[in-house]
This record gives sequence, C-alpha cells and structure tokens, in this order.
Amino acid sequence: MNAVSAVILSLIEGMTEFLPISSTGHLILASKLLGIAETEFTKSFEIFIQLGAIMAVVSLYITKIVRKPKIIKPILIAFLPTGILGFMFYKFIKTYLFTSDQVVVFSLALVGALLIALERYWHSHPPKGTKAFLNLPPQKLLAIGLLQSLSMVP
Repeated sequence: MNAVSAVILSLIEGMTEFLPISSTGHLILASKLLGIAETEFTKSFEIFIQLGAIMAVVSLYITKIVRKPKIIKPILIAFLPTGILGFMFYKFIKTYLFTSDQVVVFSLALVGALLIALERYWHSHPPKGTKAFLNLPPQKLLAIGLLQSLSMVP
C-alpha cells in the first residue's frame, strides 16, 4: 500500500464512521478499487484507522458513563446479542462476509434504501414520544442489541 492509498482509506474511514453506513464495507470496496492486496499489513492498517474512531467514541462518552454509571447495565444488556452472535459466527463473518464484494454492495444498497424509506416514514409519521435509554425494559434492550447485530455484515 502506498501513501496515497493510505490517505484515501483514512479519509473514507473518517467520513463514514459516524454515519449510519458501513465504514468497513466502504473500506473493503475502496481497497478493491485501489487494487490494494489483502495482506496482514493492510488488515492491520484498516483495524488501526478504525481504532481512531473507537477512541473518539470512548472519549466522547466516558464522562457521561462516569457521571451516570447506571447506563452501563443497559449498554451491556443491549450488547449481549451482538457479542454472543459475533463470538459464535466469527469465522463465518470473517471468511464470507468480509471477503465478498457482492455482499458488501448488496448490503450497502439494501441499507441505503431502508434508511431512505424509514426517513420518509418518520417524516410523515413522527414518533409520539421517546423513552429514556435507562428506562427501557431488558426485552427492548435485547431487541435493540439483536437488530444492532446486523451491523456485523459490512
């Protein structure tokens, strides 16, 4: 990988990480388009540039977690489905989902269409009220976590 490719991948990661789209999917496609060989170095590089986004989230929310330690329990409950499914299907995800351009393109198109449809729906049917994350029952937290596990597909 040359310096220009590294900068391009870093910019893609920085622009897509905080959007409701797959930054990993975009990195996979960009690497293919740039002709970057999939080596241990490039895999490590992609993980390393995602670490910056992870640290940004941690630095952003650490003070909220320290001020409200009650939030840890709902976060852990919501994380359970993704953690369990990720552990159980790690090899499948890594072998089939992260190496298939077709899966990435299909997923990006499907989720893009879904986001547009949901945005239109919510625009014409605004939510009547929201519940605080801390007040959600464990069943809803698990449901949120289960839906979040779909994000394992790049």
